[in-house]
Amino acid sequence: MLPEKYKKDLDKLINIAQNYREGTISNSLLIDVLSSQQNFKENIELCRKYLEENNISVVEEEEVEEMTDEINYTELIKPYDTTQIDISPKPLSLDMIISRLENEEIDLMPDFQRKAGLWSPEKKSQLIESLLLRIPLPAFYFDGSNNSKWVVIDGLQRLTALKEFFVDDESKLRLQGLEFLKELEGATIDDMPRAYVRRMKETQVITYIINPGAPINLKYNIFKRINTGGLELEPQEIRHALYQGFPARYLKELANLEEFKQATGYSVKTDRMLDREFVLRFLTFYGLGVLEYKGSIDLFLNAGMEMLNRKGFEKTDAGRIKIRFVMVLNVSKEIFGKFAFRRMPDLCKRRPISKALFETWTCILAECTEEELDSLVERKKNLIEKYRVMCLEDGEFIDSIGSGKVSSVKRRFEKIYNLVKEIVK
Repeated sequence: MLPEKYKKDLDKLINIAQNYREGTISNSLLIDVLSSQQNFKENIELCRKYLEENNISVVEEEEVEEMTDEINYTELIKPYDTTQIDISPKPLSLDMIISRLENEEIDLMPDFQRKAGLWSPEKKSQLIESLLLRIPLPAFYFDGSNNSKWVVIDGLQRLTALKEFFVDDESKLRLQGLEFLKELEGATIDDMPRAYVRRMKETQVITYIINPGAPINLKYNIFKRINTGGLELEPQEIRHALYQGFPARYLKELANLEEFKQATGYSVKTDRMLDREFVLRFLTFYGLGVLEYKGSIDLFLNAGMEMLNRKGFEKTDAGRIKIRFVMVLNVSKEIFGKFAFRRMPDLCKRRPISKALFETWTCILAECTEEELDSLVERKKNLIEKYRVMCLEDGEFIDSIGSGKVSSVKRRFEKIYNLVKEIVK
């Protein structure tokens, strides 16, 4: 028997499936919505059965139509000015690392802590056992641009284990699965003899600190090269780590808008910040302009994060752009419905949502006047038919959707811009 507390969330999913997803719900959306419920894993099959009884199918993840870069981002940022590379080796006692953890002076990126690939209790315990056995730990890498809040570049899961053992109270790590010191099975830091605690805290660890002033693209490159955690971070997760504060909060705020979820048909996954990448694509192309795109989406989106981090953006631009974004999303949903930001089909079958079409349509609509947007809604049948023909017959436009070449990006912006102007003239 399915508990009543589940049914409220499931009924919301049924509404989403019926109105925005052609009677389907992705498995990731189901888990994301219900995972906060107690005993979720024990009730998952009952939840699936409840959805099936209401004619809702749980499907695998809907694909997102990607686009390929013209060139790799590293080709645009080499060679570095070696005077800008300031990475200092810094031997520290483990006690100093623990002190920073106690005082929240290391950002452990809580958005990533619940992701797949985090260490098991046994692996965390074996790290503590290594300290007791005087086995040296691998080096830690930090972005030290803000000395009061280091950002972890490499060593996130080791630091999480150290925090759970030495710092946490409620979720204190209890040792298990030890290979050599089996007499310490079940022990916490509170059970350790003083000699053991001192031995661990006096352990010397090697840290590398990227000092203030390093260019964002250099830090981004270092992050991609060095990060060796069990969870390989996506590009947007790296940008999120490097831009804590307003930029990260703003992207999350816009990605959590109900208007965004509805306009995209609840098709953009949230668990690896893909939804925030979609939002950043709009903000970057809208804020910097398509002419600033040089062929690498990585570099371009990095520049977008720099824009969000610019002094004054939060006060002077953020509110205005959010209002514009919501307006564009509502107009897109009203015109295209379930086909928003997708190639228009020839047999009424919905295609995957496209990053390229999302950034292009949102930016062009954001530049329209309210009168032009109203005109597009009024003439949406004509717009849809002409757009469908473009998607099926215009070879240049079709090829441009899957490419990150400068010429392709400019071409699709130009063609959709011309289509919009043709409708509203």
